[in-house]
Amino acid sequence: MEAKKRYVTGFNGLRTLGVLAVILYHLYPQKIQGGFLGVVLFFVLSGYLVTDSLLREYSSTKKIRPLKFWGKRAKRIYPMLLAVFLIVSPYLFFFQQNQMKGLRSNFLSSIFMVQNWWQIQQGSSYFADAAGESPFKHIYYLAIEGQFFIFWPLIIIFLVKVIRSKKHSFLLTNFLAILSLILMIAQYKVGQDPTRVYYGTDTRIFSLLMGASMAFIWPMNKMPAKLNKKGQTFGRNLLWGVLALTLILYVFMPAQSPVTYYGGLWFVSLLTMLLILLVVHPGLKANKIFSNKLFDYIGSRSYGIYLWQLPVFALVAAKVVHPTSWYNVIWQLALIFALSEFSYRFIERPLVAYDYSNLWPWMMTKVEQVKQEKWRALPVRVILVSVLVLVSLVMILTSPKSPHDQQVLEARIMEQQKALEAANLKAANARVSTPLKTIAEKYGVDPVVAERASKMQIFAVGDSVMVAGSTNLQEAFPRMTIKAVVGEQVDGGATILAENKEAVEKADAVLIGLGTNGTLSVGDTNYVVKIMEEIGDKPVFWINNQMPRPWETSNNEQLEAMAKKYPNLTIIDWHGLSENQSSWFYSDAIHPKDQGAINYTRLVLENMTKK
Repeated sequence: MEAKKRYVTGFNGLRTLGVLAVILYHLYPQKIQGGFLGVVLFFVLSGYLVTDSLLREYSSTKKIRPLKFWGKRAKRIYPMLLAVFLIVSPYLFFFQQNQMKGLRSNFLSSIFMVQNWWQIQQGSSYFADAAGESPFKHIYYLAIEGQFFIFWPLIIIFLVKVIRSKKHSFLLTNFLAILSLILMIAQYKVGQDPTRVYYGTDTRIFSLLMGASMAFIWPMNKMPAKLNKKGQTFGRNLLWGVLALTLILYVFMPAQSPVTYYGGLWFVSLLTMLLILLVVHPGLKANKIFSNKLFDYIGSRSYGIYLWQLPVFALVAAKVVHPTSWYNVIWQLALIFALSEFSYRFIERPLVAYDYSNLWPWMMTKVEQVKQEKWRALPVRVILVSVLVLVSLVMILTSPKSPHDQQVLEARIMEQQKALEAANLKAANARVSTPLKTIAEKYGVDPVVAERASKMQIFAVGDSVMVAGSTNLQEAFPRMTIKAVVGEQVDGGATILAENKEAVEKADAVLIGLGTNGTLSVGDTNYVVKIMEEIGDKPVFWINNQMPRPWETSNNEQLEAMAKKYPNLTIIDWHGLSENQSSWFYSDAIHPKDQGAINYTRLVLENMTKK
């Protein structure tokens, strides 16, 4: 018989802390910068509880049954996960078609617990918009946990059968955690979007492993029931210190900071380990501090709250002008808790306890009733749920890989990237191929402006935004050489300028469009300064950034500051012109469509022909 599990009520308090941190981060990412660290708490706590349960099973039965473990995890994870997809998908189909992109792949990757790797492969960014383009991007957390749950029972069998020593198992588990941390440090690139290391199982699993390691030396059922006064005082002071430091980091640790990935996430995992130890220790009062009716309510429903919060925030943000104003926040939170309560009562709790061996016979009974046309014998709820499931699955499985305009964008970018190579060979000696009057009319500029542009030899460096507008730019500036690459970073742009020094020297001016894919400073290097020093006194025109990225504001502010420092630097205010012009952009809100590219080029024309 398996040893009786000790129920620690304070765990619901910890879950409350974690889920509220995540909610506040998605609402106010600029104010609660470290709220994403709530997921770290979930990871560490899951690692601890799962390992403690497996070790307890082995202690009582001298065996570990992976199939039983996987079955229990599946009953806990899948009903709610499926419910969120099946309920949200019809809403997307009828009210936000643009969100249907990739829904089928999103759904299937979530079911097979590889959604984090699918998002990495798609180039998705967790940090592009805290309320998210996708209402399902937070499921990366379940994917990482799911992968851990698959292999961890097998590793536990190895540890208890071969290693045997709990001390050595503790050390080996932490050694694996350190390897994961090293992978995070090695793969993190300063100044670039950290989504790869944030989503990767290899780079995030250390939090789960750290929690798991603790179960070997501090199991719940084998802690001393009492502590002397000195121990209680130390424990109380440690609790308040650890809790205060954790809350400070939840508020102030930026998701984009190198500190976060150079040990910050590991340190937060360590603090969480200490919190769990303090809460689980029966000789301390930490468990009471984290135990009350409110914490028990939120903590017991934290899984549902976590699953529902991002779909609500993401879908509301797409429809409401001020989604984070206090009155909108109140009803969004009410909706999240209502959905969570409904899910908890009618999906999560009943289906966790359900004996699935009865499912197939029950289904066959209902099918037989349908065959015999005994519709009235079917409960209304069975009919409604069946219709919802079937309709939602059809919507999901027939959804496009991406919205039509996104497919157009991808095709256009690829086509223009190839065309640039051929066009650049002709640019230096190009003659005007489109009549100046046509250029002037198309871009809404004076014919004199079009004539000046036709004579200017320009060297341009940019990323995919410039690629999207390259056909228009080279139509207006036939002697423009464009070195623009999809995904280009500012440091790569500096390298391009250095490699094309002769072409830069021959040019009348340099046009730059960088910053979409990362910050303009990388580490201690300010690449705006580096680029300006590389170019020298030649006129430089830098198109500022318009994109839903956390570094948009800081990049644009940095450019304004640099323009004051360098008299030959002119900032082309694409952000100011295109703000609130959603019709100019594809659904990613970054790359200009035809009309957007015309306005983009007109702005460049007006600025570059002034000098």
